[in-house]
Amino acid sequence: MKKRTGLLLICLLVFSSCKNEINAPKESVDTETETPIPEPKRTEEPEQQQKEPEMDLVGIMGTVGNLLTGTTKDSTGQGLFTEHGELNVDFLKTDAGKPLRKTFAQMAGVKLEEVDHIVFTIKPSHNIVSVKHAQEIENTLHNPDIETYISSGRASEKFLNYIDENRAKAKERTADFKARAQQAKEEFYQKNPSWFALDETTEDTFIDSRKKMVYLPLGDLSFADSVVSFQPGRPSGRTPEKGLGSAQGNADVRTDCAVLGIEGQLTLFFEDNAIIDVNGPDIYVFEIGEIEPTNLEISKDGENWITVGKIEGGTAFVDIADYVKSGEIFNYVRFTDLDTYSGQPGADIDAVATIGGAMRMNLDSAVLFETGSHILKEEGILAIKELALQMKNLSKGSIRIEGHTDDVGGSQSNQELSKKRAASVAAELKKAITSPKFRWEEKGYGESQPLVLNDSDENRAKNRRVEILVTPY
Repeated sequence: MKKRTGLLLICLLVFSSCKNEINAPKESVDTETETPIPEPKRTEEPEQQQKEPEMDLVGIMGTVGNLLTGTTKDSTGQGLFTEHGELNVDFLKTDAGKPLRKTFAQMAGVKLEEVDHIVFTIKPSHNIVSVKHAQEIENTLHNPDIETYISSGRASEKFLNYIDENRAKAKERTADFKARAQQAKEEFYQKNPSWFALDETTEDTFIDSRKKMVYLPLGDLSFADSVVSFQPGRPSGRTPEKGLGSAQGNADVRTDCAVLGIEGQLTLFFEDNAIIDVNGPDIYVFEIGEIEPTNLEISKDGENWITVGKIEGGTAFVDIADYVKSGEIFNYVRFTDLDTYSGQPGADIDAVATIGGAMRMNLDSAVLFETGSHILKEEGILAIKELALQMKNLSKGSIRIEGHTDDVGGSQSNQELSKKRAASVAAELKKAITSPKFRWEEKGYGESQPLVLNDSDENRAKNRRVEILVTPY
């Protein structure tokens, strides 16, 4: 550690020494007598030409970070810099990273309290993953804590320079990201002119490892929520849970992805959204590195599967239009890696998203109704009112309410019960959502669309439900 930190400090000292020599007054020397020979007098240059050139502190630190990434590390292997030459702020925030905060303060010539301001208030801008992330970065550029510290008069000149330069570079990156994201959004609406973000606070645009922008009207809600099953392929299929949740941009295959392995298989479930057919692609697979040939299937119940086809080549966009009927809703996706080999064998999945998708909310029938009844209980009415609060930001759309039962009893009676339950929930929900800009539809499916097999009391309880699906018109 001392040797490596010393190397970094030497680089900075050399830079500082060279800078001092450039600005120091020069004298000619007679190499034989070593007697200084005065320089001939020169005319005075304008004052602005004699000013010391400004230091790009962020650029210097980035360059040093690039040169010595990984060399200034602690015993855990965590470094002062990331692989992109930025401060490793996530690590520096931890107690284990405190010693390296002091190292950075010495290197940059700033106070330790100023390093704390940098670490805890400024977000790195190299790996922007979404528009919302870009906005978070911009919000930190004028963080109130930093503004208060600057106004206090205690801030050093180098700290002020660092903040100014960091703001300029971050703003440039976020502006570029937002411009590219806006283009992706416009392309989506060219294909889907009647579509819209159900809630404008949820929409977002994400970037994948190949710098492709993907607009998602439902934002974070678009991504798969849970792992149903995983069969690791050879030689090292692992970490299926890493394929859940939001895309991470430059995700690391070693730590951030679901690695299928050759012939591995992964089944994912969408809980708060569902797959439906929109104009253009319907599913996007955020795969890291080369797109491995992978077979994709979709399902309503996790048992009966529709083969959509093979993902390969230069795109991970999937269109299900040729395989489904209009208005059908799917909750499951299954990936099966095909027998191919590359540098990292098997598909490496960071995230899976529905591009259009339906917002999906599930109400437990046990909370809503007594057994065999379609009359709402008091706690059921309260549950519907809470649901209405979650939907308060929706301005318009199509609301479909579906009733479902388990397989106990006759199929015809289950069909009738599910229809009446859907009608009861719709009537109560309409009391809270009174806007005429919504279209309403009620469906009773009985036992025909279980979420899981009706092979246990626990699974039957999951299948007794009322689902609310919200989509644009």
